[in-house]
Amino acid sequence: MNSEPRGVTRWRRSALLAVPAVGAVAGMTVAMVSGALAANLSLSSVPFTLTSNTVAAPSGLGTVLDTVTTGTTSTASAEVGLPKAGLDGICIHAVQSVNLPVVGTVGTWSLNISSPAAATPLTPAQLAAGQGLQATNLILNAQAIKAGSATLNATATTPNVIGAAADGAGVRTSGITDGTAGQFGLDAGGGEADLSSLNANANGATLGGAITLPNMNIALVNGDTAGKGANGGNC
Repeated sequence: MNSEPRGVTRWRRSALLAVPAVGAVAGMTVAMVSGALAANLSLSSVPFTLTSNTVAAPSGLGTVLDTVTTGTTSTASAEVGLPKAGLDGICIHAVQSVNLPVVGTVGTWSLNISSPAAATPLTPAQLAAGQGLQATNLILNAQAIKAGSATLNATATTPNVIGAAADGAGVRTSGITDGTAGQFGLDAGGGEADLSSLNANANGATLGGAITLPNMNIALVNGDTAGKGANGGNC
């Protein structure tokens, strides 16, 4: 995404972060052991995959076309906003080549962040009611978002609108505030949105509110090595 929300923690492409990251992982382990870690989070610049067994968004979602610029290259993408979301497990897998001053190239490294799904799969109703991972103001920028199934609920008085104005009030309610006037948008805020087997090839993600990650695990691994996803497979 082009806009940078204020008041979030950012992870950016930077060789200087490679060594301190190891210490950061150790420090965050204390929070993992305590059972939960709440944090405002922003991922940008480094493409990554994000998977989750089931996602329930009680207030629906919004989508607009977006453009991501990396260096001199611009790529079309989709920006998806969920005001509130419950997730049954999550796994994030990012890969980056690391170069350090003086030392030079130290190879390719993977950062895997995961919080396992429930032993008994949670239903959308349970996730919407507050079980599982809970996130607010989730904005995802991705070139591809896949789901085994998607249910976008609506009513006659609160319909979903395909072709809504990207800068319209309905889309802005989803948390997307940088939609371009005249561009295509999807306002699916008419009711709860449920997604199963979510798999996103993402350019960036922002959580403007808190997220709680039970039994969170963060691992730095040499090479392009995916962690275990929410469903036990690779991210």
